[in-house]
Amino acid sequence: MKFEVIVRGVVKDGDRVLIGLKRRDDPHPLQGEWHFPGGRLEYEENPWEAVEREIEEETGYKVRAERIIDVIPKKLVWPNEIGEQQTLHIVFSCRLLGGEAKAGDDVEEVKWISVEEIDSYLRKEFLLESDLVREFIES
Repeated sequence: MKFEVIVRGVVKDGDRVLIGLKRRDDPHPLQGEWHFPGGRLEYEENPWEAVEREIEEETGYKVRAERIIDVIPKKLVWPNEIGEQQTLHIVFSCRLLGGEAKAGDDVEEVKWISVEEIDSYLRKEFLLESDLVREFIES
């Protein structure tokens, strides 16, 4: 079974949270779903820099990774020949530095939502199963 480390960022700006809509034509476990931005850690890449890079590539926003909120193991099921994959998600809190919404990479739309809207948008976002992630969002 393949194993990968994934970096994910929770970007808050006041009472708003940044999310992206995973492309509908991208074979991915979160295909066509809203999620917290992030992606694969590349070989020999620093995880802190990786999450900043991934968020900018997906959303157009520059961020600063400030701390690790949680580290979450998850078996993902891909809708193609990859099949099952074991992943380890490093979840960072990120501070907005600048930029403007610009969907890119494997995201088709970028949106700021209120904390109260989290559950209605992020229906399949397994990071919300983490009490530490929930506490950070609601703080």
